[in-house]
Amino acid sequence: MNRFDSKNTGILRASDMKTVKGKLVYAFIIVILTITAIISMLPTAWTILSAFKDSSEIYSSFSIFPRNVSFAEALKRISESWKLLDLTKGFANTVILSIGDLVCKVIVCGFGGYVLSKLKPRGSKLVFTLVVWTMMMPGQIRMVPNYISYLHFPFAADINMGVSLLDTFWPMWLGAGADTFAVLLFKNAFDALSQSYVEAAKLDGCGDYGVFFRIMLPLSLPTVIYVSIITLSSAWSEFFTPLLVLDKNVIIPLQLYRLKSNLSIKQNTYFMALVFASIPQFVIFVLFQKHIMGGVNIGGVKG
Repeated sequence: MNRFDSKNTGILRASDMKTVKGKLVYAFIIVILTITAIISMLPTAWTILSAFKDSSEIYSSFSIFPRNVSFAEALKRISESWKLLDLTKGFANTVILSIGDLVCKVIVCGFGGYVLSKLKPRGSKLVFTLVVWTMMMPGQIRMVPNYISYLHFPFAADINMGVSLLDTFWPMWLGAGADTFAVLLFKNAFDALSQSYVEAAKLDGCGDYGVFFRIMLPLSLPTVIYVSIITLSSAWSEFFTPLLVLDKNVIIPLQLYRLKSNLSIKQNTYFMALVFASIPQFVIFVLFQKHIMGGVNIGGVKG
């Protein structure tokens, strides 16, 4: 209750907590949030606990908790599942994909925002309008043209020319560099910085690339961190585009999809694969929770 002592705005204030009505409203909110949190956590908890059950126990028992599992048995289940699932290559490919997405999005989208915000060449207003317009276009419309572009890159109109990008990570990396929302985030962040930074850097002999990497990005670190976290998280769980263009260079979501139809993989082992695949995203959220939750305010900050 002490947290309300200096609270003067919001649904409940310090004065409200001195009344019976205010305390009842506070208790009601806590109960609703607790129930919602439990309901939200149940599927995750059920998946994790089912990974340590026997396969027959999953179908025969309605209990959430495994019957007989010791620490040694749990370690044995983890080790056996990892060897049986052979997720090493999938994890390595997903890490490469995620890092490539991160580099492309921060550099390409960041420089795009810098050009629209500070350089403003002739036609930049038209380019900005096109960038905003593409955000209103459903992704399904771009599906076939994108696939043809990847199949005959960069001469999509001529099937006898170009290079196929299929079964490489380039389609995902190029798509990450063409994220219009990230461009707008960087543009908004750079708009909040004074033009005098750019002018002072150029007087010292710094070029446009130097201004971008040495001045703009360091001063827009919250935006860079937010975009990086969201990029890593989405790249780790991306499914449709890899399903469309990848065959041999399988990543974790595709590997889980193929394991689902593998009759030799037992249900508890499949649940263990889901747990393995979820650990990196869980770690990212725990370590950078404040940046993720605070990132929604980045677009509204103005200088």
